[in-house]
Amino acid sequence: MTLIARGRAQRPRLLLADDDVVITSLLSESLHHDFEVVGVAADSGEAIELAKASQPDVAVVDVAMPKGGGPSAVRGILEVAPQTAIVVLSGDESEAMVRELIRAGAVAYCRKGIDPRELAELLTGSIEVRARERALAPADLARAGGLAGRLAR
Repeated sequence: MTLIARGRAQRPRLLLADDDVVITSLLSESLHHDFEVVGVAADSGEAIELAKASQPDVAVVDVAMPKGGGPSAVRGILEVAPQTAIVVLSGDESEAMVRELIRAGAVAYCRKGIDPRELAELLTGSIEVRARERALAPADLARAGGLAGRLAR
């Protein structure tokens, strides 16, 4: 688990959660110009701890991680940092898994290998969607059918 101190930059705060260090290194390198990487976690428990400590604007979460995987991480992160927009990044495209992650609170889902510029745009859009969701009253959100998941790619 790595917690990175918050700098002076006004970039959105990003948490990365994936047990593959190559993936987290590539993501950190390709996104650091647009986002302040505030932590890197290798399992669901670490992701939740880091989210509680860093209160990120957005988190990229892998589906298959130790200690409960993506669904556990999504639920736990939203419990400790409810403003966080969560984007799931994985090679698993099963419809059932995508539905489970969206029900758990993920805003978007995309496949590993996505172009870094496209991922940066998706993360920024997810932050905006999450902010709109939180601004709506619960009855308005239910009537609108929820905004989460509309960005899934």
